Amino acid sequence: MSTTKTTIVTNTTVNKAPEQQYVVFHGARGEGKRPIPSGSQMKKTFKSISQIDFAKMHGSLKDRQALAAQVKSAFTKCGFLYACNHGISEELQAQVLDVMKAFFALPTEEKVKIHINNSPEIKGYECLFETKLDTRTRGDMKEALNFGDDPTEPERNCPPDFDLSYYPGNGTVPINQWPAQPANFRDVLYQYHAAVMAFSRQLLHIVALALDLDEDFFDTLTVFPMAGLRPLYYPPQELAEDIGIGAHAGYSWFTVVNQLAFASSPITGPLALEVLNANGHWGAGTARYSLPFFFSPSHDALVDIVPTCWSEERPKTAEPILAGVWQRERLYRSRYKHPTAVAARGAKQ
Repeated sequence: MSTTKTTIVTNTTVNKAPEQQYVVFHGARGEGKRPIPSGSQMKKTFKSISQIDFAKMHGSLKDRQALAAQVKSAFTKCGFLYACNHGISEELQAQVLDVMKAFFALPTEEKVKIHINNSPEIKGYECLFETKLDTRTRGDMKEALNFGDDPTEPERNCPPDFDLSYYPGNGTVPINQWPAQPANFRDVLYQYHAAVMAFSRQLLHIVALALDLDEDFFDTLTVFPMAGLRPLYYPPQELAEDIGIGAHAGYSWFTVVNQLAFASSPITGPLALEVLNANGHWGAGTARYSLPFFFSPSHDALVDIVPTCWSEERPKTAEPILAGVWQRERLYRSRYKHPTAVAARGAKQ
């Protein structure tokens, strides 16, 4: 009697945890990354961006407190919201879109007359692919205009006793470069600036209520805010890998974005609102126009963690910093090729 022995071979595979994946983005301190959660790391998150009605933002204290609760929920759960009934007329938004289209349609040789390299304060026109926030691409496929807080401009209403030492020539040298065409460009943009500034100041009161602070808590920090408009044009993308702008984190207190047109269709409804360094990744296969308004405190404001957000049990996680220092350092990092940024790096070496 013979016995047959059978050998069973088992291939044992050790289950390794999948390699951690990251979202890479351009931040104020350089390139940053955040882990993409998977499996048990996954957390419940938002499925849509809240639309919040601001019709009663000047209503009773009870109305404002109710609005503050909605804003707090949106900003803590998502970081974005759509603002409805914000008080900026559809007529004015249409005028803004018209002048933006007219400017960006000009020949390049006309637009570069106000190129940012002509401005020590990095204000003016940026060409297509001038910035490159995602190093895997050929550059950001957009054109832009940059306008900031210029105390020489009467439309800004700079307080007469405000410290102007932060500005060129102690506030006597113009900062912004305005296009000659269309002729009404500056007037229309400043009408919009006044409207979005009024909304932003009231929003700051609502945010103060959301943080259990006095409504006017931030007023002394925003006497002459570093607030800037940035008209943007994103042309139709030519390559599959093209993007309008790489993933990035902002460095203003909050950003009010008006998506004026997608594929030449005006959007005159809600404003998109982003708060405190929330990340954005914009990209579209069709032409669009966008107008972000960046709101930050006055340059001389000492930015610190507000008193309702720390305690002995929950100590501060950051040191106070002057708003102007923060803003300028981040601007130089994001426009590292600009002559002023290059000179600033050389002075530190």
